[in-house]
Amino acid sequence: MAARPQVAILFPNQDAVAAEVLGRAFVDDPLIRTILPPIEDAAERARRMGQMFAVALSSQRNSGQPVMGVLHEGRVGAAAIIEQVTRPAPITALVLHGLALLPALAKTGGLGGVRRAVAALDVLSRNRPIAPHLYLNVLGVEPALQRRHFGVAILDWLRAQAVLRPDLLGVYLETATEANVAYYSHVGYRVTGEIYPLGVRMWQMLQPR
Repeated sequence: MAARPQVAILFPNQDAVAAEVLGRAFVDDPLIRTILPPIEDAAERARRMGQMFAVALSSQRNSGQPVMGVLHEGRVGAAAIIEQVTRPAPITALVLHGLALLPALAKTGGLGGVRRAVAALDVLSRNRPIAPHLYLNVLGVEPALQRRHFGVAILDWLRAQAVLRPDLLGVYLETATEANVAYYSHVGYRVTGEIYPLGVRMWQMLQPR
């Protein structure tokens, strides 16, 4: 019987591999595909998405928020960007925080991609729960390692963290992939609404504490 996946803190020297894993995991994500210029080749799209996630991981490190994951044979097999949100950040704060990352974002998606990313972040930020919560910003598993319960291990870890915090509403996320709604519902999340950043349908989901 395979050992139960264990969740671990990912360190900065693992970010490059984590970004590549997330790029491959989100290769068909509707929102990220809308942010990036049209790229038909899946391998090139995954590479560009990996560059975007490298920017996101850098931002996460700069904000002092954790990056968690599951290791497989010593390498990152799954990664998650998690934030504790006490109040939704205004778009001005998001823009100021991201100014240092602007060159990398522009290189990945062009100036149009930067504008689309900022517009999407504005919609996401304005529609998060008002009460303090854990925000599962990103969760991705290496495609070749899916169905090994790496994602469920991270979700279970998040549930346990929320249980320890009576001040938190629970764990909140958005997904633009309809198949994920059933996946998250199976482990206790419920749909709380829908939003449409850049015209992309996204489901808002909450696992109450």
